Amino acid sequence: MKKVLVTEKLDAEAIRLLGSSKSLDLSINEKTIPETLVADIGTYDAIIIRTYTQVTKEVLDSAKNLKLIVRAGVGLDNVDVSYAKAKGIEVRNTPRANFVSVAEHVFALSLSLLRNIPSADRYVKDKKGWDRKLFIGEELNGKVLGLVGIGLIGSHVACIAQAFGMEVMAYDPFVSAEIMKKEGVIKKEDLLDIAHESDIVSVHVPLFDSTHHMVGKEFLSSMKSTAIMVNTSRGPVIDQEELISVLEKNKIKGAALDVFDTEPPTDRRLLSLDNVVLTPHLGAMTVEADKRMCVHAAEEVIDFFKNK
Repeated sequence: MKKVLVTEKLDAEAIRLLGSSKSLDLSINEKTIPETLVADIGTYDAIIIRTYTQVTKEVLDSAKNLKLIVRAGVGLDNVDVSYAKAKGIEVRNTPRANFVSVAEHVFALSLSLLRNIPSADRYVKDKKGWDRKLFIGEELNGKVLGLVGIGLIGSHVACIAQAFGMEVMAYDPFVSAEIMKKEGVIKKEDLLDIAHESDIVSVHVPLFDSTHHMVGKEFLSSMKSTAIMVNTSRGPVIDQEELISVLEKNKIKGAALDVFDTEPPTDRRLLSLDNVVLTPHLGAMTVEADKRMCVHAAEEVIDFFKNK
């Protein structure tokens, strides 16, 4: 039997699937810390992780039998992927599990910012009055949405945006103009065109060395003064210092952020801004996405060992 370690809480259906496989010996330790993982990983053939387990070089060096790492989620920031692959360990994730939830959160954030929902909510609860003119907002309809990256999430964002009556353009060197055209999206060859032409910019790229601060000073300073920035991907894709600077100077209308350089964010300059809406990395946090991520992760393990 193949030994499988689960280091964070999984949906009951995922546990049932793993437990029903006669070829798997399942262990669950939802509070695994790095030191414990280094000590315990040696006998396991596979590990299922989520957000908080760090699969470092030290962990991998201790993993004498490890053949598979599965992240119940999309990003692999907490796995040393290149080192794992160099050691012949396969790394998988669940990219189709949460794209709907993340895409929907883009519009929850955008509308919260454009319609002044957080401040209006506080105004009503604090019984400050009923002056609706204080919260005059803007529609999504007719606006231009610029996507930085158009993978699974970005494509679904484009689909929803068009239902709102938005024009959509995207920068992604890995997706052809023909494919984008089929999705009703205009391809831009220059990243700065997204900055120049968009009313809303939404970022949808993974965090690699090549995408670190991809949205930097030049991009941010090129945005319209009436535009907003939305980020549900990874914090360091945007240069946070430069973003704070343009927000403080009102060089753009605002930002709606679900991800940050450090989580939770600690920069008082960012936290004190009135023209931002901030959420604690909620993009994939829906009941439906959580279940899919866990079940898909279990299925990946079962599939991997099926014929071994």
